[in-house]
Amino acid sequence: MSRNGFLGLCAATVIALALAVLAVARQPTIRSADLTGEPVLPGLADRLNGLKSVVVKGSEGTMTFDWDGKSFVARDRGGFPADTEKLSGLVIQMTRLVKLETKTSVAEKLDRLDLNDPAAKDSRAKEVQLLDRDGKTLADLIVGKRKFTLGGKETGTYVRLPGSNQAWLALGEVNPGAKARDWLKRDIADVKDKSIKRVTVVHPDGEKVVVGKLSAKDAGFKIENIPSGKQPASDFAADEYGRVLAVLLLDDVAKADTIPFPKDKTITAEVDTFEGLHVTLQTTEKDGSTWLKIKAEPPVGGASKPADGAPDAVDWGKVAADINARANGWAFQVPTYEVAPLKKRMSELVKKPDAKS
Repeated sequence: MSRNGFLGLCAATVIALALAVLAVARQPTIRSADLTGEPVLPGLADRLNGLKSVVVKGSEGTMTFDWDGKSFVARDRGGFPADTEKLSGLVIQMTRLVKLETKTSVAEKLDRLDLNDPAAKDSRAKEVQLLDRDGKTLADLIVGKRKFTLGGKETGTYVRLPGSNQAWLALGEVNPGAKARDWLKRDIADVKDKSIKRVTVVHPDGEKVVVGKLSAKDAGFKIENIPSGKQPASDFAADEYGRVLAVLLLDDVAKADTIPFPKDKTITAEVDTFEGLHVTLQTTEKDGSTWLKIKAEPPVGGASKPADGAPDAVDWGKVAADINARANGWAFQVPTYEVAPLKKRMSELVKKPDAKS
């Protein structure tokens, strides 16, 4: 998103704010002398021309996202791309918040609305700061629970300003994410199982598991190096290997050289498609989390013609380039279930032949 596009969205909030005030007046279920129709953050839309950073603070830490002129990047993650659309949406939602009614101003009761100190242990409150190029504060807001029962299609959010214990129910929805995955660009790769020809997994001790298909038309994968005297534990024992690269998403990210991938604790997987794309995955465990590195090699000659029975033609050279553009220099923390098949041993995939009746 360009700066002009972003500022255009912000400018549109002036109209939206007027509509929101009108919506407040029409709320059928709110009857209170405290209903004011005033913006929670007056004049914020007019100050956004100088926006440089969005800071989200919570009990799990602080995340800072900087505008680089074209998009937002995560300062605390080495400049990894953030989800600009989500962050722009958060900023615009903040400009649209309108006061509905006052709530508690007793500090001891703020935790009931998730509006206690965002830095306190186990607090669910979030503090969102908008900063300009000089680091000066454009807006600062503590965000708590949402309220979904305002009587119409509108949603409410409990908020307060830092330095004040006065809580407000505001018209509008602000939902700051609690984790890095809520704000980072999560896509790593997306190669569907119909294109996968073979997956070769090598465990740290050298044990190898090879699964594959003879044709893209085949319904499932077979274990190609099944030990003598064994049979698959089920007809579907190998199928999940083909789905490892399908919608592969990150939970967090770090510079590759900050995450160790020791040989004695790293699983390597080689994935080949019928069209010639080759992808190498490495996975390891660190502090109870699964980390992954990935590299793609395009088909020789950049072939994009689909194999018989495979999906429509794909520019596999571009697929490889896109994966590498996202992954080069990075290690990704991923949900363990996404790469769980790669951790399986042959003993988990096979069994003794069924006894003949």
